[in-house]
Amino acid sequence: IVVLFALVITSVIIFSSLKPVGDIQPLIVHDHPQADGLSLGDANAPVKVVEFSDFQCVACSQWWSRFEADFITTYVSTGKVYFTYAPFSFIGPESVQAAEAAYCANDQGKFWEYHDMLFSNWNGENVGNFSDDRLIAFAKEIGLDEKALKTCLNSNQYNSLVQDGRVAGNQSGLEGTPSFLVNGKLV
Repeated sequence: IVVLFALVITSVIIFSSLKPVGDIQPLIVHDHPQADGLSLGDANAPVKVVEFSDFQCVACSQWWSRFEADFITTYVSTGKVYFTYAPFSFIGPESVQAAEAAYCANDQGKFWEYHDMLFSNWNGENVGNFSDDRLIAFAKEIGLDEKALKTCLNSNQYNSLVQDGRVAGNQSGLEGTPSFLVNGKLV
């Protein structure tokens, strides 16, 4: 019985080590009309909406899962709104890493797919969900060049851009996420 118990425990440990990134949820794809970097829609639309968001934020995850797709269909796809995602990474280091990885995905033309992959796999704040290994595994799931994303992520080349997003949000008077600027006015 002791030997059998030891074998079971050893098997569990070995199996766990074979899946260092944990379970990855499948990508839930939202429509991305006229995607251009971190923006969607017609740049000449009469209304400009900037969403300040943190990939670890529970309310941001809820906005994405419950409302974003309808917002895009109703307003962005119809040419009424030009929509821009602005990382406002304030919750912790994983927020910064996720935003940097999203910018790296943008280098490969897949910011919005990566954005959706991050929110598809949201699992709480500062729980190890956005470790480097998982961020690279997400890239693989959506067909990105994993090596290029890893090199980009390890270089921290987008760290200053992520920090600039925080400064811009603070200057706009943000007190939480998600927050939206509509034609320059915080709502």
